[in-house]
Amino acid sequence: MDITGLKIGMMHSLIGKNDGVSIVIDQTIAAMNEYLGIRLDNLFFLAGHSAPRMQTTTNDILWHRNKPNRYILENFSGQAPDNLDSYIYESALKAKKIIADFVEKNDLDLFIIHNGCHPSNFVYAVAAGMFFEERRKEGVILPRYLLWWHDSHFERERFAKPNEIVKKYLKYIPGPHVDGIVFINSEQEAMARKYAKSVNMQNIDLFFERKTCTIPNTCNIAWDWKALAANNQTIAEPMDDYNLTFFKEIGLLDLLEQRNQSIDDAVLLLQHTRVVKRKRIDYAINFAFKLRQRYAKEGSEKSVVLIVSGHSGDEHDPHQVWLQDYYNDMCAKFPQDAEKVIFIFAEHWIFPQREVLVNRKFYAFGEIPAIIAKYGGIGTYFSEVEGYGNNLLEMMSAGLPVIINEYEIYKTDIKQLGFDLVCTENGDINAEAVEEAYQLLINQARRRECVKHNLQTLEDKLNHGVMAKSLGSLIQNLFRYC
Repeated sequence: MDITGLKIGMMHSLIGKNDGVSIVIDQTIAAMNEYLGIRLDNLFFLAGHSAPRMQTTTNDILWHRNKPNRYILENFSGQAPDNLDSYIYESALKAKKIIADFVEKNDLDLFIIHNGCHPSNFVYAVAAGMFFEERRKEGVILPRYLLWWHDSHFERERFAKPNEIVKKYLKYIPGPHVDGIVFINSEQEAMARKYAKSVNMQNIDLFFERKTCTIPNTCNIAWDWKALAANNQTIAEPMDDYNLTFFKEIGLLDLLEQRNQSIDDAVLLLQHTRVVKRKRIDYAINFAFKLRQRYAKEGSEKSVVLIVSGHSGDEHDPHQVWLQDYYNDMCAKFPQDAEKVIFIFAEHWIFPQREVLVNRKFYAFGEIPAIIAKYGGIGTYFSEVEGYGNNLLEMMSAGLPVIINEYEIYKTDIKQLGFDLVCTENGDINAEAVEEAYQLLINQARRRECVKHNLQTLEDKLNHGVMAKSLGSLIQNLFRYC
């Protein structure tokens, strides 16, 4: 079957933003266009909020942080309020109409719904399940429903105890009428199989054989790192004049000046993630203090700077405040290091793309790793739980060495690819890990070896062609086997 002419819709709470799912959507677009020959004018987008792009419909009812979603998540467990059932149903009906209008307007053949199995997107996940239930009862087989399974209530402890009203609607998340599933790691299929049995899906083994696949996060490296490597230069993604003001704008230069220092006196660490508990930014703070102590051992006065580039508030908790308090406690615990460990949340200067509003510059989230790499820093990635590791790949693809906590999916899906990373386990940042990271910061030959190896591994094993090969075969099967 020729899939190049298919009209394809994609839906998520956010599109073209800083979150991992938005990044995967953009990876998907690139893979479809470059490798599968699917024209950009055949792609249509539905979101709660989106960066400006062609053929995009937005409506706040689809946003994961809107009032209905917040209310439902606040009442996910425990005693359900009297109005919860009707509130969920009425909200889902509104979202279902938006979905139905979008499908009809664009005459879709295939609808790719991202994270339709995650309760954080409760309203549109239920609405999508209701929409396809209605279509299938009417005997309408188009559009095919392809679920991109990034995350789910099966994978998060905070969703382990739904109340009876919420349980009633979880049958739609993702619902029994999914035509195919893309998983992002090897552990999710077992969860999906268990769910399929619970909703009495037919021919389960055949479904998983023909209509599912695992597609890791991928990236294409758009800059000529091999030329830099051949000329024995620092291997870091080139940075233009726009980004030269980043450290001034986020206040770092002023903080250093207060210490009679400049950017050359700073050791830069980048936490390139959202501010949520499972990212374990507290471990990154611990690492910053231990690294500062390693520099002090050599008599160095350098300041260690931990910059967090991602946004806060996604999980409706005050985690950013908790982290600031934790940093303050560490300063009190180690007063000899407090002056030389700087902690900055940079989210208020970072957008998905570059923007200039009035006379204020905003910097592109995806470009921050290149800035840190250019100044010789490293990335921190101490997550306890990840679906795969989009931000990890993003840092490495910019030429940034990384220290990580070996989370479960890293062990099962990424470790065997052979990346050169400084590794810790269970948040135990021991002296050996600190020394490895220290050498990446002071030993240019070691740093170049690490960066070169990781870029080659990304290029060989996680380019967009990897995504396209699996996705193309899966789409073919969705139309070959009804």
